Amino acid sequence: MEKQQTEGLKQAWWRLGIGGLMLILMLGLMWPAFERGLARRPVLNLQTPDDGLEGTLLHEAQLIRRDRSLYRPIVAEEFISAPYTPLHPMLLSFMPFDPERPFTAGRWVSLLSMLAIGLIISLFVASNTRYWLLGLALGACWLAFPPAQLWALRLKPDLFALSFSALGLLLASWREGRWFGWAAVCFGLAFLAKQTLAIAPLAVGLNLLLHDWRKALKFGTLAIVAAGLPYLALDLVTDGWATRHIWGLHRSEWWSFDLMWKYVRLLGWSLPLLGLALVGLALQWRNFAMRQAGLYAVLAPISLYGAGEIGAHHNHLLETMLAWTLAGGLALGLLLELGLSKRGWWHALTVATLSAGLVQGWLLRQTPSWYGGEFAILDLERFVPYIQSKPGDVLLDNPGLALAAGKPLIFDDPSTMGPAIESGVWPAHGLFESIRQRRWSLIMLPFNVQTDQIDVTGRWTEETIRLIDQYYQLEFADTVFTYVPKP
Repeated sequence: MEKQQTEGLKQAWWRLGIGGLMLILMLGLMWPAFERGLARRPVLNLQTPDDGLEGTLLHEAQLIRRDRSLYRPIVAEEFISAPYTPLHPMLLSFMPFDPERPFTAGRWVSLLSMLAIGLIISLFVASNTRYWLLGLALGACWLAFPPAQLWALRLKPDLFALSFSALGLLLASWREGRWFGWAAVCFGLAFLAKQTLAIAPLAVGLNLLLHDWRKALKFGTLAIVAAGLPYLALDLVTDGWATRHIWGLHRSEWWSFDLMWKYVRLLGWSLPLLGLALVGLALQWRNFAMRQAGLYAVLAPISLYGAGEIGAHHNHLLETMLAWTLAGGLALGLLLELGLSKRGWWHALTVATLSAGLVQGWLLRQTPSWYGGEFAILDLERFVPYIQSKPGDVLLDNPGLALAAGKPLIFDDPSTMGPAIESGVWPAHGLFESIRQRRWSLIMLPFNVQTDQIDVTGRWTEETIRLIDQYYQLEFADTVFTYVPKP
């Protein structure tokens, strides 16, 4: 007994030593990445949007605050996008609104969600491997991931929703799925915050099916009830308009492989985590938590299909990075334990595992060239007084600027509006007539309508551009082009 206690204490100190060494080395390697993220602190309190959809989502939270319908009939006289399930805008509607810093409260939600996910990753790795300091190192990897840093300071539902997915995965991994009921509730909340988050419960369900089909059946039933009943009630209350907004306004024909690949290749900087996940899945298939995390790592890239939609961004990489960090981190701890417990060539596995972790830390310290401009803080506040000086309504490519200037939004999401016109989902004659009637005292676009008859992003149709050119004239050319009615 005393010998076993001594051996157990020795192993505990060994795990602490290796985990501590990896934590120190990886923090050192990734330090430039943390500095990169911290340099964007001022964005938290910026008066102006950091992403084009921030204004759309804030506007829709304000609709709820004013007891106005979010999922309303789709008509020509206005365009209310309402692209997500309602949990996130409902939360924002209850938060204090500061007109001087309209986006700050929502950005705090994203930032705290990003930090919570990092903590959950640490707990997931540590509780399933007993390498507690190694868990902190993997949580730090998540905090160093460029899209996580960018979207942590943007008013969007992605990180808020993913925090529920991460918590569900953590609960489902403990005690061979004993807490699957609470996990199902978490996945239901994730779906109600962002409707595309269905891969994590799928991975958990498959893992439970391989372990105990009865648990899998109960879990599947609970997950469907947790997500489906609230959604069904929402759709009934809105006479089906919730489904038409959430699913009908986002159609597959607006998809581009080139756009998807532009974002997917950015995950190349995280391939060591995927490699660890696949090796861990192969060598530790019988480990319940590893099998769950490995299945999630393999299935999560399915979500990258959405990165090919017009208006998509690298927020679509977040779920795959979460999956790879969970699975790669768990594999790192389990493979270390396996390599150290055996003799001979198995020690090479320990060296390879540690090396992969350090290579991942080195890769995350760098900012891929594509992200370079994204980390710059946008200088948009100078446009606010100019917009405020214009009487009446304005039509802006970036709707958040209108909100920052205290202007109402009638057409709140150009990224969806343009494709909706092209596919016939939304009748555009109301927009076209408003331009002909010179309703807008100001129109602001990121391109010159006199020289660019086609918007390559697909946000503004050729007919819209032609009408603006016909009835409006250029007033200023800057980082954006401003147009006023012709006399």
